[in-house]
Amino acid sequence: MLRRQRRSTSRSEIEAIVSAHVAWWPMFAEAERQRLLDLTADMVGRVRWEAAHGFQMTEEIPVLIAAQASVLLLGLDEDRALDNVGTVIVHRSTVTQHGERSVGGGVLTRDPMALSGQAHHRGPVLISWNAARRSLRRPGLGENVVLHEFAHKLDMLDDFLDGTPPLPDDGARTKWVEVCEMELSRLRRGEPGPLRPYAGTNPAEFFAVATEVFFDRPLALHDDRPELYRVLSEFYGQDPAGRWRSWSVSTTTPSATGR
Repeated sequence: MLRRQRRSTSRSEIEAIVSAHVAWWPMFAEAERQRLLDLTADMVGRVRWEAAHGFQMTEEIPVLIAAQASVLLLGLDEDRALDNVGTVIVHRSTVTQHGERSVGGGVLTRDPMALSGQAHHRGPVLISWNAARRSLRRPGLGENVVLHEFAHKLDMLDDFLDGTPPLPDDGARTKWVEVCEMELSRLRRGEPGPLRPYAGTNPAEFFAVATEVFFDRPLALHDDRPELYRVLSEFYGQDPAGRWRSWSVSTTTPSATGR
């Protein structure tokens, strides 16, 4: 049974929740934090949040999911880019998917699959709270279910789930497709790199996994796949690698540690 509700959480409450529970919050500059709070507050209030299968939805959960999703919007010109998200259904743990599905390379399977999240075109986003919470506590692993599923929703803005989100012009689109196809081919050939094998399933999953790594393990992507990092940076309007470098320095200096 789903329990449906919209949320009314004040901006000060949102800031307190995010500051207390989000490990990567200090890496953002003050202006970025203020914009993230605005974006988070908008999503918390606009989206319908549903708790599934007896799961207890606390006040913090919508805030912490929305805060992660809002990172995708931080450098975009269009604040409303995720307005195609009307409902988020939160499960305690994974959801089992049944039926025929692709595993890449033209191969289909009917084996059940445990999902940490799922995004539907013109439909809801499903999120496992256990998976989302792990990403908050342990950033830097290159896996973040919220970033992954909301990247799919950005991809769907042009009504195609093809790994190419709406881009400003033909030149940007040509470069995007060229780089992503090259990197997808390298991944499918088994070349080692920062993207996990699931990214090779299809172009849509490639984009979603690349987004996870771009934001959550950016230094590895920047150094190992610079062209892929560049097109993602141009699309999202952000430089997470620079942000992580600055944060690493600030947290190891004597003034920061008090030594």
